Amino acid sequence: MARRRNRRKKLPPETATAVIESLAHDGRGVAHLDDRAVFIAGALPGEEVVFEYTKKKRDIAEGRTTEVLVASPDRTEPGCKHYAICGGCSLQHLQPEKQIIAKQSILFDQFKSIAKIENIDIWPALTGPFWGYRHRARLGVKDVVKKGRVLVGFREKASPFLAEIESCEVLHPSVGKRLMELSSLIGELSIKNKIPQIEVSICDNRTALVFRILEPLSDDDIAILGAFERSAEVDIYTQSKGPDTIVPLTGEKPQLSYALPNDVTLYFGPSDFVQVNVDINREMINRALETLDLNENDNVLDLFCGLGNFTLPMAKVAGHVTGVEGSEELIQRAKQNA
Repeated sequence: MARRRNRRKKLPPETATAVIESLAHDGRGVAHLDDRAVFIAGALPGEEVVFEYTKKKRDIAEGRTTEVLVASPDRTEPGCKHYAICGGCSLQHLQPEKQIIAKQSILFDQFKSIAKIENIDIWPALTGPFWGYRHRARLGVKDVVKKGRVLVGFREKASPFLAEIESCEVLHPSVGKRLMELSSLIGELSIKNKIPQIEVSICDNRTALVFRILEPLSDDDIAILGAFERSAEVDIYTQSKGPDTIVPLTGEKPQLSYALPNDVTLYFGPSDFVQVNVDINREMINRALETLDLNENDNVLDLFCGLGNFTLPMAKVAGHVTGVEGSEELIQRAKQNA
């Protein structure tokens, strides 16, 4: 006779009230209760919140806000309807200009605790658009039978599961507004349960989507993806194994590129590392050039130069610039850009 397993009854989550003292580097509020630090998602400094514990250890604990009893004047309504469940963002409940101040404060704390440096003078922060700025992303893909559709997006907060979202306000609109289209597209494919991710790379005038495939596409799959590629005006690539297996779905694709200061054009592949925020990247380069005020008598060493993001604009005005990079692939790409 089969023995019955004793199923332990799941207890309701333990809740508590806390006053938030500071902000952790990952955007969670920090409080202290019962001689332990508690990191609470969705809480801001100065707030009194009710939270439920999600993890509890001897010295630290974690939790998530369930009710705000006393709100911070810096709190704002998140701009994304999926913010409560999606783990892609962690500070939308904090006003954008206050986010910058909070991140500067975290930087000061790091200098103080790690480098033992205090009273640092910093330049004004570079700022750009708050929405639609992200040009690089890796989207998770999962065919969820119980939900009757393919999920495309980011993981849930503090969870390994993909969040059920329809759009992403932070991603560039060429992809952020098309998550449901991508969901429907993959749902039509014969290998819809063999596509774990899509890598997104957006340049000045093109959008590249790299579909990671664990099994070969059928002829019908290629036709379906090709039709979407033409109608959505995107470039689709497939990747069966490592980065060296990335190939265009059909035919040759124009190289991805974006413009940099000093009349430099940076060319890159769909999986190459480039800056997520193109506008801020250009501002960073301009600030570096203005601050360094280089001329033909200057020699510059650019460590971790990547594709030549800073190296090549500086080389237009400096006497000599040496770029150092650990990735052989990026070195070759930087040489091509030079």
